[in-house]
Amino acid sequence: MKFIHVGDTHIGQVYKNDTRNNDIKEAFTQMINYAVAEKIDFIVHSGDLFDSGNPPLDSLLFVTDELNRLKTAGISLFVIPGSHDVGIGEEESIIELFHRNKLLINLNSKKYIKFGENVNLKGEVYKNAFICGIKGKRSKVEDEIFKKLKIEIDNSVFIKIFAFHHTISYLGEKFKDLETESLPKGFDYYAAGHWHGHKEDIKYDKGIIQYPGSLEYCDEKEIVDNPNRGFFVVAYDKNGIISIEYKIIKTRNKQIFTINANNKKAIDLETEAISKLKKNDGDILVLKLEGKLEDKASGVNIIKIKKIGYELGYSYISINKSKLNDKDTDALEEDIKTKELSTIEYEFLKKKGYDEKEIKIARYLIDSLQENTEDIKKEIERIFYSYDNIKN
Repeated sequence: MKFIHVGDTHIGQVYKNDTRNNDIKEAFTQMINYAVAEKIDFIVHSGDLFDSGNPPLDSLLFVTDELNRLKTAGISLFVIPGSHDVGIGEEESIIELFHRNKLLINLNSKKYIKFGENVNLKGEVYKNAFICGIKGKRSKVEDEIFKKLKIEIDNSVFIKIFAFHHTISYLGEKFKDLETESLPKGFDYYAAGHWHGHKEDIKYDKGIIQYPGSLEYCDEKEIVDNPNRGFFVVAYDKNGIISIEYKIIKTRNKQIFTINANNKKAIDLETEAISKLKKNDGDILVLKLEGKLEDKASGVNIIKIKKIGYELGYSYISINKSKLNDKDTDALEEDIKTKELSTIEYEFLKKKGYDEKEIKIARYLIDSLQENTEDIKKEIERIFYSYDNIKN
């Protein structure tokens, strides 16, 4: 018997670029095609099926069509909602809509999980596999869920699978939202999601933790750092896991260039960047501009570079200037030493051309990152309308 473990498909509007959003759909279709062609027994999705808890209609229709293909082929899909599948301030997930229409099994539907003094979790037995899981939660996941978790495990099966959507401490303290040791013990396969990097063969208890990573590139960092995208195919029998294979999907060709700006003027850096562009058939382009210019970084015409690139056939262009400095950088560093942070923020935003209303909203957001979302929205609306009334 075989199952697919996939995660972080992020169907929706990840990019402000329709071509890339369609690439994300195409990746999902490739996975479904493989499942149907190879007669896979079932699929476990470890969260973030969608990129938003309120996906656009075309995404809902697309997923409905693809899941109907699985249903026709007799392939069950077991899903835990990821942090992106749940809207801000909401408890229910868009995943539940598909569960109620019998297109997938939501492993965190009320049938499977009950909250009280303990968090009581049940699962499904399917094809001699016990499958259960916990959805992605944005905060307090250890105290509110994992430390209280009680699971009714069926030990009569060939394989026990636990799906979760969190970054464990094994991957680094900087990124963790769950201590590895907080995971429940007693499972053979831990189907992990949330971490977009591909990581496998993490030993835990008597089992193994597997991160397939995102099915398609969701941002520039993934394009640069993760050469392959795909999903796991796991074979098992009465003796447990037989094999785990990482299936790579087809993605667009990538062109990645790093251009050194040291001792160059902005126009020279711009010319060099344009010289890297070649006629192509829908490649992804990442230009990383690094170093210190002799004049202002704002002199590099990013719009012009992108326009030429798209005319040459690139489907997506990212120009990263995060490591590009100029003569204003030294002045900013001096300001940091001598001025109040609020003054630096104001002068920076003013220099960038923002008006008073926009500056006030931006500074309020900076000061309110850890506060209640609804209060932030109300205050932004108040600022917005008060300035409009002054102007009118």
